[in-house]
Amino acid sequence: MNTELELITAVFIILACALAILMLGRRVKMPVIIGYFLTGIVVGPYGLGIINESEVSLLAELGVILLMFTIGLEISLKNLLSMKKVVLIGGALQLCLTAAVVWSILVILGFPSNTAIFAGFLVAPSSTAIIMSLYQQSGDIDSHHGKIALGLLIFQDICVIPMMLLVPIIAGTSAKDLGFELLNLGAGLVLLGFVLVAAIIFVPRLLTKVASFRNQELFVITTVVICFGIAWLMSLNGVSLALGAFLAGVAISESEYSYEIIGQVMPIRDILTSFFFVSVGMMLNLTYLTSNLLALAAIAAVLILGKTVINFLSLKVIGVMSAVAFLSAVGISQIGEFSFILGVSGLEAGIVNNETYQIFLTVSIMTMAVTPYIVNFAPTVVKKYMPISEEEERTVNGGVCCADICDEDEGEEREYGEEESGSARVKSATAATDTPVATATAASAASAAPSSTDASAAMRSRYADRYKKHVIVVGYGICGQFVVRALKKTGLKYVILEMNPVTVAAERKKGEEIIYGDASHDVILNHVKVSKAGSIVVTIPNGEVTKAIITTARRLNPNIYIIARVRFIADIAELYRLGTDEVIVDERESAIEIFKRTVINGSTITPELQKELDLCVKQMRWELYDRYLEKPMIESAEETIHVSNAANNFVFHPLLQMIQTADRNMPKSKNS
Repeated sequence: MNTELELITAVFIILACALAILMLGRRVKMPVIIGYFLTGIVVGPYGLGIINESEVSLLAELGVILLMFTIGLEISLKNLLSMKKVVLIGGALQLCLTAAVVWSILVILGFPSNTAIFAGFLVAPSSTAIIMSLYQQSGDIDSHHGKIALGLLIFQDICVIPMMLLVPIIAGTSAKDLGFELLNLGAGLVLLGFVLVAAIIFVPRLLTKVASFRNQELFVITTVVICFGIAWLMSLNGVSLALGAFLAGVAISESEYSYEIIGQVMPIRDILTSFFFVSVGMMLNLTYLTSNLLALAAIAAVLILGKTVINFLSLKVIGVMSAVAFLSAVGISQIGEFSFILGVSGLEAGIVNNETYQIFLTVSIMTMAVTPYIVNFAPTVVKKYMPISEEEERTVNGGVCCADICDEDEGEEREYGEEESGSARVKSATAATDTPVATATAASAASAAPSSTDASAAMRSRYADRYKKHVIVVGYGICGQFVVRALKKTGLKYVILEMNPVTVAAERKKGEEIIYGDASHDVILNHVKVSKAGSIVVTIPNGEVTKAIITTARRLNPNIYIIARVRFIADIAELYRLGTDEVIVDERESAIEIFKRTVINGSTITPELQKELDLCVKQMRWELYDRYLEKPMIESAEETIHVSNAANNFVFHPLLQMIQTADRNMPKSKNS
């Protein structure tokens, strides 16, 4: 069998087996990662022996690279730097304490000192791939504990490099070799800094140029080249490809294209990442596990408990709140994937023997396997056994984003998880109804100095309330601009999604809440909190793209109110079938406007004529539009426009009329 056919066969078998296991696992609410582990166990050399680990190792590494790249894209470089206390002090404490405790225990048990030191190196790092994947799925990546866990994981991954350099020394190599390795490390760090700075300066400019071509294929290719190119350059300096990809993502995270890049990379990333988890499962020796199950389970339990305690104490020392510290500590209580690479180096250097390595490998996989369960259970423990403040409770229940922690208005930054000091400014949210575009009235924004009991509300108003019961405007052409103008007049909160990079850059300079991104991608709509939005207004005239956006928005938020613009009457039925609440049709509005101007031309407008004209317009609306929904004709004219489908009795305010007016009277823009 040729190599290409072997790879295709391996991919097919793995994905088919994973599909079956995941579908069965859904019935018992089994985490997806566990399903992939089980897939690896079944098809791997210690299971049915269908697939060898070497056949999926490349796909697994590509998956980890893309996972780390997208994680880096979601991390603000500014906020990452503001975590320096957590990363440097907390990370150093966690790493050193873990290694020291493991060394002490093993020396007492009679292990050689060099083996005990190396074992401490193996146990200290945690799994970035697993915990960040879990946090991305749950949305906790933007929480206090998610940010702290990420900071510690980054520190651990970086420390794997000097640990690798110390392996020959621990094995008894001369100090001359150490000096040579340290010299290479210093040169590598200089080159690493140069590559990182160059990426921060030049990559956003490259993306702006590519985005201006409005070609999705070119944008995707550019993204992949940037990801793997920077990762490869950094790997030349001794940095792992995965960590290099993460730093590449961080370097361009401040770009307005970061979330669009995530949307483009996400589908292929999720597929390839699954191969990494499968490859981990393939390493588990079932015979060895079943023969020593109790002993191995006890070691795994002690490691998880011990790392949790050490992690918790390390974070408490630097002032992190108890609940947040506990959640972060539990999250990074497993042994990481980079420890496998370190373990192989120790095995080759003779620091550990085959039996010790097999114990380490099996226990590591066991700690990874139980991670999804203990992470999901941790908030319950916090709520039940830890006295928590309102702010901590909010962190447990939904997470706090970067804007909550760094007070940009006051110019002061706090470390993640630390208690807030001083006063915070409150920007009270605009009053919202269940359907925000259903009312033309809104409360005015006000500022006040809150008491300590209002601290949580003050922080929520900085970010969470901004994206709550808001309106998502897709497209910022002429029609989109009129919609935004109407929203400003009514005081409703909104965010704009636009695919023209020139428009995005220009409007951002004016202070508009505008984001570059394709609204048909889950990650883009999730970024603007579509699950909390009250309405989405699709103003672009492209029918197929509009259908994709409606489908995605309705799936992510079944209760969102959707208004869509299309060119042709023939599209109405399909849009309603997809879940649109209101459809504005270019053809219909043009026909009605032509009719009105024809009747009015040369006529004296009397109240009677105006009434008849309004009734005729109502009739035309029904004939051109409402008959698709089998609605009765509206018999009398009203100031507000009553256009509702059977599922939503809904009286619209003048916002809808402004959208219609913009569509009828304004010239078409290239951006619309």
